[in-house]
Amino acid sequence: MYKVLIIKTAATGDVVRTTTLLHCFKDAQVWWITSKINIDILPKKLPCLQHILPIEDIHTSNALKDIVFDLVLSLDDDKSSIDIIETLKYNQLIGAYRDKHSKKITYTDDSAHWFDLSLISHFSKPQADKMKFDSQLSVQEHLFKMIGKTFNAQEYLIYEDIKPNPNYHLIGIEARSGERWPTKRWNGYEELALKLEEQGYEVVFFKQRDNIHDYIKDISLCERVFCGDTLAMHIALALKIPTIAIFTCTSAAEIYDYSIMEKVVSPYLWEAFFKTTYIAEAVEAVTQEMVWEAFKRI
Repeated sequence: MYKVLIIKTAATGDVVRTTTLLHCFKDAQVWWITSKINIDILPKKLPCLQHILPIEDIHTSNALKDIVFDLVLSLDDDKSSIDIIETLKYNQLIGAYRDKHSKKITYTDDSAHWFDLSLISHFSKPQADKMKFDSQLSVQEHLFKMIGKTFNAQEYLIYEDIKPNPNYHLIGIEARSGERWPTKRWNGYEELALKLEEQGYEVVFFKQRDNIHDYIKDISLCERVFCGDTLAMHIALALKIPTIAIFTCTSAAEIYDYSIMEKVVSPYLWEAFFKTTYIAEAVEAVTQEMVWEAFKRI
């Protein structure tokens, strides 16, 4: 049987959107290397996804020792992920790898349309950032293009045992974001919550949970969700919950909306584009009126 290895370890939201690739491998055997924190969000009951391996343990494990993969999809460019490539046997590699001669991390030609926009781009960082800003392809379109497939709105595939169970008039808000991207945190959620409550809605702010399943359940109970470009957005999309997402420093085009999401994009997006310092004007340019109009549209 056709054997595929997916290496995608990074942010949980990035792992979630990568699960769309599993639609392409329904008749294959799939191994997936990811971070331990992501294991419980993957669809373990999916027949093709037979092996989920934590990257933290991979170098002390013999799980891949005698396997020859038909395809390895190397979707991360960090050293830990790249080191794995050199220990594998495979017939085809798509994605990032270390060049044997220069010892630099590079990428295959069939993945260039994605990695050209990344930190390991063959272009300068300003050029790569501008190409990323101008690109209109969603991440899923990039992923499918790598393997010669066409993305046709294939849905996310996540942990299967929690289904949407919306409490109508319950609105969920994710006001937080990871420390790496402080500009993702819009400063208007508290005021928005008051306005929603005045309109008769109940509002809940999502909080840190002990496990990802409880967090998914919190989101599953909401009629609609407000958030930035965060894990909450991806989970809401996976659960088919209408979502209003605010983009202040990351690419809105890369997020496929599945016809259930309204995007509110800062007029100063380029000034803050993928910057890890706080850019106040990009946040403050997103007004209550912009967000409320998006809420009415959805």
